[in-house]
Amino acid sequence: MWLGYLGVVLALIAAYLAAAGDELVQAVIFAGANLAALIAILVGIAVHRPARPVAWYLLAAGQAAYLVGNVYWYVAPAAAQRQTVFPSPAAEIFLLSYLLSALALLQLIRARRSGGDWSALLDALIVTVAVTSANFVLLVAPLLDASRLSRYGQVLAGVYPFLDMIILMLATRLFFGAGRTRGALVPLAGWAAALLVADTVYGLEQVRGVEADGDLAFYGYLVSFLFVGVAALHPTMRDVAAERERLHSAGRIRLMALAVCGLAVPVLVVQTVRHGQRIEPIVLSCASAVMFLLLMLRVSDLLAKIVAAGRREHGRLQRFLDAIPVGVDVRAADTGEPVYVNGVARRILGYDPGRYTSLDQLPNLYATGTGEPFPPERFPINKARQGHVASVDDIAVDRDAQRRHLRVVATPIRDGEQVQYVLTAFADITDEREMAEELRQLSVIDELTGVNNRRGFLLAARTEIASARQAHRAGVLLFIDLDGLKRINDTHGHRVGDEALRATARLLRANTRRRDVLGRIGGDEFCVLLTEAGTLADADLWAERLREQVARHNESVPQEQRLAVTVGATVFDHQTPGTVEDLIARADTAMYQAREQTNGQHQDGPVRIFGRHRMSRRHRPSGR
Repeated sequence: MWLGYLGVVLALIAAYLAAAGDELVQAVIFAGANLAALIAILVGIAVHRPARPVAWYLLAAGQAAYLVGNVYWYVAPAAAQRQTVFPSPAAEIFLLSYLLSALALLQLIRARRSGGDWSALLDALIVTVAVTSANFVLLVAPLLDASRLSRYGQVLAGVYPFLDMIILMLATRLFFGAGRTRGALVPLAGWAAALLVADTVYGLEQVRGVEADGDLAFYGYLVSFLFVGVAALHPTMRDVAAERERLHSAGRIRLMALAVCGLAVPVLVVQTVRHGQRIEPIVLSCASAVMFLLLMLRVSDLLAKIVAAGRREHGRLQRFLDAIPVGVDVRAADTGEPVYVNGVARRILGYDPGRYTSLDQLPNLYATGTGEPFPPERFPINKARQGHVASVDDIAVDRDAQRRHLRVVATPIRDGEQVQYVLTAFADITDEREMAEELRQLSVIDELTGVNNRRGFLLAARTEIASARQAHRAGVLLFIDLDGLKRINDTHGHRVGDEALRATARLLRANTRRRDVLGRIGGDEFCVLLTEAGTLADADLWAERLREQVARHNESVPQEQRLAVTVGATVFDHQTPGTVEDLIARADTAMYQAREQTNGQHQDGPVRIFGRHRMSRRHRPSGR
């Protein structure tokens, strides 16, 4: 549609050019182009359904008022075969058209702007005052004295370019934020520019006494009809009011341009005074006062935005620091005076560290695992003052009758080469330590019995054996098998079998000392490393104690829960070669020998045992 409309108006412009000399035909064509623009806007509203139709209806009303003014001022005199008169009573109708058009553009700008930001409007007004003042001095003022126009006509000759500049300013403001709606806003800016050029040329012609219509200025009006209709018919017009502009801060180039515009009016005043002119200095003095007021408003707006931006950044940083689960304490590196403390630091420590002039004076801090106060010389802030990042995680704080474990990290903040501040971060790692201990327990503890699993037993046994060898101590490793576990599971169920394993673990734990190592290394298999025994006689004594404990247990439980175990023992010393696994294999072999020697019967009660002396260097342990 907009391409079709473009073709129609271009044809009307060509017809207007061809009808040169026939004022009535030209007047009708001119009014027809104006009417075509009005119809195009109404069609665009009906077809595209814009987001803010009121603005486009105002624009249509402006074109309707313009059409009425053209019929009264241009067509009627041409039909009566008389010259148009400037200023005509239709001038007020044209002024109404400009007012309606400006309101339409303001509606669109308001719809696209979020918040009450006046900076863009102030910038445009500053440019408008500067350009209009230059236009007045350079083009209009030199012709006022020689003009035959009345004072009212002279005012109108200068007012129309000023109004055109306002409309161009608003249309350009929309164009700079066009985004994806550029297809509609480019011709809208072109419409405003064409109006400005046409009115400026027409005003100058009237000042000079040119009375003939159908000249160059009217082609400018025809081009304005073309642009405004294209803007209304373009599909992107529906989103002109829906799209939101992004707010931009004033850059260096914009501020320099505003400064140049601010200097333009005083320069024009000086120029007119030098040439002895009388009217222009008065007008320009008023313009200069307006320019000064606008510049002060713009500076005030800019300063207010800078302060507001600083407050927003400060508030946002405050929210960031209060939201992170880490306490933050910032202090001057030289004096230790607090600069900033977030709420998390207060919650972690249970008090406000900002009340203390130095972090190494904070109370209720202890070395982890002891009741001793944390040494002040180890506090990380001391190294951070020297330019090093330092941390400790063996520090604890008493808070709410609980001891909480902390990780404290101090980081220097430099200004050039000098450390200006120290940022200390506090993190409560109590849950982390408990979880790590829990994971460690899960990795080395048998979930069913609560004793070491195979991995846990091997780790602890390797440590104890290495210690025993280094101290030239002998030791005994026992391999214990719970007899008949499969039969218990098959006959009475796995619940009874699990209880038998737990009972065996309890009896073994009760028969071991603090440094002995106990573990469940298989389904029904346990191992015990006796670190304070060194002979098979010691193993026999251990088995005798276990035999008594198992017998007492069997007397207090039903038949299906009675226990019997077979034990294999092997002795080692610092000369015994092999690993823990080798000793386990040797004790396992002894356990099978104990079972074979008694033919599967517990002749010595519920615990039977067979022991093997330590291996010589020339023998390796045998497997099953």
